[in-house]
Amino acid sequence: MRRCFFCALLVLAFAPARRAHAGVTNPDISVIGQPFMSWNDSTGAPTSKRPVFDVGETELVFDAALNPYARGFFDVTLASGEIDLEEGYFSLLRGLPGDIQIKGGKYRVGFGKLNPAHPHTYPFANRFGVLAAYLPGAESYNETGLDVSYRLPLPGSISVTAYGDVLQGDSFRIARVPGAAPNDPLTTGAGDRADEPRAAWLGRLAAFAGLGDRSGVEFGFSATQGTNNVAAAARTQVVGGDVKAKLWTSESAYLVLQGEYLRQDRDDADWDQATASYTRATTSAQGGYVFADYNWKQRYNAGASFDWYEDPVSPAQTVNSYGLFAGLALMEETTVFRLDWLHSERSGTTAFGSPGFDPVQTVTLRVIFSMGPHKAHQF
Repeated sequence: MRRCFFCALLVLAFAPARRAHAGVTNPDISVIGQPFMSWNDSTGAPTSKRPVFDVGETELVFDAALNPYARGFFDVTLASGEIDLEEGYFSLLRGLPGDIQIKGGKYRVGFGKLNPAHPHTYPFANRFGVLAAYLPGAESYNETGLDVSYRLPLPGSISVTAYGDVLQGDSFRIARVPGAAPNDPLTTGAGDRADEPRAAWLGRLAAFAGLGDRSGVEFGFSATQGTNNVAAAARTQVVGGDVKAKLWTSESAYLVLQGEYLRQDRDDADWDQATASYTRATTSAQGGYVFADYNWKQRYNAGASFDWYEDPVSPAQTVNSYGLFAGLALMEETTVFRLDWLHSERSGTTAFGSPGFDPVQTVTLRVIFSMGPHKAHQF
């Protein structure tokens, strides 16, 4: 009897440990490396006409189902000796009224088609200049907030989804340069109340339609607004339209066509010494990009891109770039080589093709390798 009693205690003591076994609770863990070599002929640059080798950005991805209704996702990046949380959010995928889905935490905001995607998924070396110039954030439009999406119950075969985000808005901040006025708040030490939070918002409407058995096209419209200077109540607004088509040409080949148009309206804050008050001057700029990417035999891809935009800092100048790119996967997407050539030039007036600054040629060879279930998504 005593022996049976001790056996029962042992079963009760070790049963919880078995239920929390690491093989059940641990998330999927992946590591993605992106070393590269680049070359450019930029006049006056210390790296001009010399190869530069860089380990690039390394991503640590943690992904797991929290329960039948929700998932968790973390993306930690290591670059230039610093560790940063690029994304960390939960997603409620089912169980809510009307099939509403919710995402909360820090994430790449869903403006357009390219910003939500991680750079290792691009078929070219870097994101387009128009996105870097118009969208807030240093490397991407990345904010902490809450996203709610809802698929509209429309008849027919077209799928329309609406998205709405409430965001912290810190990425919109633009540091104002202090003027010579002695009563300027930046000179007196009062500051522009940059530490005060101001929420931003984003809305998006996307429609997808199938073409034949496998091809499809998606159209989208996005708009976002945030405060770039709290004391002056200065705001930045960006609107854009995008289209992406994936056209299968055979059983193992397809063509991707994608483009976006963006317009930015921004209040530039300043200080007026005579009235001892803030002033705002609104500047507007527009631009966009297009690219074509042809993929075949699940190992090869090649394409071309074009990028053009008005500089929001110097509206009298435009920047345009065009390039070629190609990729090779050794056997599958865990090891990918990508070669990219880009020609960029800046014009002195808003007229496209007008005389401008010396053009810059940039060549980039990047290797993307991934360990774990989160693959490189080459195609």
